[in-house]
Amino acid sequence: MRGQAALALGLLTAVNLLSYLQRSVVFALFDPIKADLGLNDAQLGLFASAYILVYSLAALPLGILGDLRSRKLVVAGGVVLMATFSSASALVGSFAALLACRALIGTGGAAAGSPAASLVADFYPGRRRAIAMAIFMAGPPLGGVLGIVAGGQLVTMFGWRPTLAYLGLPFLVLAAILLLLREPSGPAGHRAPLTLAGLWQSSQMVRTVPTLIFVFLGGAMISFGVNGLAGWAPTYMARELSIPIDRVAILLAQWGLPFGVAGTLAGGFLADALRHRMPIGRTLVAGAGILIGAALIMYLITVRDLAVFLPVFAVAFFFLSWYVGPLTAVIFDVVPSTIGSTVVGAYFLFIHMAGDALAFPLVGLLSDRFGLSRAMFVLPAVAFFGGLVVLGAALTVKQDMQRLVGAADGS
Repeated sequence: MRGQAALALGLLTAVNLLSYLQRSVVFALFDPIKADLGLNDAQLGLFASAYILVYSLAALPLGILGDLRSRKLVVAGGVVLMATFSSASALVGSFAALLACRALIGTGGAAAGSPAASLVADFYPGRRRAIAMAIFMAGPPLGGVLGIVAGGQLVTMFGWRPTLAYLGLPFLVLAAILLLLREPSGPAGHRAPLTLAGLWQSSQMVRTVPTLIFVFLGGAMISFGVNGLAGWAPTYMARELSIPIDRVAILLAQWGLPFGVAGTLAGGFLADALRHRMPIGRTLVAGAGILIGAALIMYLITVRDLAVFLPVFAVAFFFLSWYVGPLTAVIFDVVPSTIGSTVVGAYFLFIHMAGDALAFPLVGLLSDRFGLSRAMFVLPAVAFFGGLVVLGAALTVKQDMQRLVGAADGS
């Protein structure tokens, strides 16, 4: 079982990585796309948000589908969808067509999101869950930075259209391998047969879990700030620090990639270590990392010396990455496994619709009016308050975990 769990974790982490690579690659292509299609910054923000908006709207129904049917097939279908419309993006001749392709890639990303997270949680229950989730959630910083790096290098060599076409190919190979994966069952997976009526009845319980209110609200504010920063950072560095975009991609890889992955793994290890000592350990780690990282970003936006900018950026990214594994693990700590995919789908819907889907166009609008440097300040400020909200879950998580155990014992 451990070998199968490790294989599943590796495959699903690869899915998450490639999903975020597909999501972030366009951030390195902003200026070439802008010049080719004659766009402004507000349209670029809308282009970035198309993925998030559709991803968010599709996350809940696809999460429900994963709980009712095979999560493996839902994930594999999402991977194929991302591959198809990434390549199709290379053929567009208008902004509307580009938005449509981006939206369909977002649908694929949603299919590969919450069902994959639910599988990881079932393969790694209990004490190992936060570190397993941290490894799985290393996909966002890895894929995010690799997408910008690959985009920056490929666009310089081939242009933005071939770049999007080439990056769709690895997804097809991964989809074929995923079909060989066996889903957990029995004691490891806690997956009893579930009907739509049973899913609805179980989901009503979620509305009475106070921890989820803190996690959803705080997660949306963190998503607004952190993902907004990730999206606009390459363009910000190119414009405000006068660095060519291919050089920006290399710098982000050198400084962001190791510190982001290290922060994600450190957050998972630290959260699990504290969780052994106190039920609130995972919420403390997630909230503290955001508070420290957001404060550093507020200072970073005022820096124009690259020798200072890069190390501060690396340390900030390290702390901002703490939350990704622990916060998702908290959700599975307080809801039944049978509806885990659905609840995470609802979480993704909410945090992205109320978070980065608003951040990308808002920063673009503010940039057109006040300049990008001033517009960026809204991002770490909102993330900081999100960290405070997440810390509020420490007041309720112990009781909600005990309630879940009591409900399981009584069933």
